Amino acid sequence: MAVPEVARFRRRAHVALFDATTLRGKAVKDHLVARSFPTASVRLYTSSSDPEANLSDYAGEAMLVSSPDFETLGKLDIAFLCGAREEGARYLDWAGRAGFVAIDLTGAANSPPEVPVVNASVNPEAIPGGAGVIATPHPVSQLLSTLLAPIRRHGGLREADAVVLQPASHYDAAGIDELHQQAISLMNFQEMPKEIFGRQLAFNVLPAWLQEEGRTPGEDRPGLEGEIMGITGGGYSLALQVVQTPVFHGHAAMVHLVLENGRSREDLLECFKGSDDVRLARRGDKITPVERAGETGVLVAGVRRSWGDSSFWVWAVMDDLAGGTTQNAVRIAEALLEPARARERT
Repeated sequence: MAVPEVARFRRRAHVALFDATTLRGKAVKDHLVARSFPTASVRLYTSSSDPEANLSDYAGEAMLVSSPDFETLGKLDIAFLCGAREEGARYLDWAGRAGFVAIDLTGAANSPPEVPVVNASVNPEAIPGGAGVIATPHPVSQLLSTLLAPIRRHGGLREADAVVLQPASHYDAAGIDELHQQAISLMNFQEMPKEIFGRQLAFNVLPAWLQEEGRTPGEDRPGLEGEIMGITGGGYSLALQVVQTPVFHGHAAMVHLVLENGRSREDLLECFKGSDDVRLARRGDKITPVERAGETGVLVAGVRRSWGDSSFWVWAVMDDLAGGTTQNAVRIAEALLEPARARERT
């Protein structure tokens, strides 16, 4: 049940979504509506020249989508940047110039050290006051920081090694469309498109670094390990690899954890007790990315003891569009409007 707006927020906000017709943009809209976010006004923008991207909706009402223009922005409190990295970079300096907060989901703001990367369930204290840019974590960082933070706090985490399976939706609708077309082309013995993934992804898996060949440093979000350590506070070792999989939605991770000597499986499970963001699977639960599509939060399953008394394998699944960085972005916006944060700024 939604918390009554008058008790939860100090005011309504003028909100804009940049590249609102992308998968991330649509997911942010859904969360804003579902969580009864207090909007004074909503504007939808697009960087696309496609005429079909000119009409959308908000809370069931049809809305025109226009091209953003700095000179005609008008009053704006919070903007969600939801497009590709290059599109996000185009608008980053608008926040400081126009006096609003930009919550960046594109990755364009994740590299500059002065921009905080915030997982609202892990490091909400990093949310700054005043106008400027706040970066959301990479979806992989969102998943792993949400999983590892409570273990670090309560379980004596020493080491974590993770292989994360990344879905086609990481590349927005274009990734989903290409995977779909590749599968159809294979079935019909036709040449397949490879503009997004560079290779055959359908019925295949690709290490993420294969897609980075030919790119210049910094062209994609660098240093996921550093991003995760920065969010969680570090104090443990972390190794990470990302694998592109032929799955439409949903990140999954196989994670090996080493805890302080003497920690048991029960100690590990106790770390998640009372968490709103991590849920432990029960017998018979759906635990694969396909089965978890549309579900919020991180589901932890398959907790198995490894080679040592205090080392374990864990399977974790998260639908990023339903409850990862998009929900996190809205939670950051909510924090900006909470009375306690208003008092911090005075």
